[in-house]
Amino acid sequence: MRPIDFKERNIIFNKPEGMTDEECSPLPAYVGKDQNGHPYINTVWMPSKEDLEALLAGRPLVLSICGVSMPPVCLFTTDENDMPNY
Repeated sequence: MRPIDFKERNIIFNKPEGMTDEECSPLPAYVGKDQNGHPYINTVWMPSKEDLEALLAGRPLVLSICGVSMPPVCLFTTDENDMPNY
C-alpha cells in the first residue's frame, strides 16, 4: 500500500532525520478534532493489485506502528461518497 494525497489534506509529514527515501516517504494527512474536541490524524492509503488480491483471499491487513507505545487507531474503507465504512 502507498499513501496518497487527498482533497482534505492540510499537512504533509516529512520523513524523520536520518532516514532515506527508501525507508520513509512524505505522508499527506488531515489533522483535526472530532465533535468532542478529540484530536485525530487521517492518512489515506491506496492498495496495490497485490494488496487487493491478498484481501480478497481473506488475508489480514497489518498495521505497523514505529515506536514503543500503541496509540489508538481505526482502520476503515470509504464508500462511493467518501463516507467511512465502520
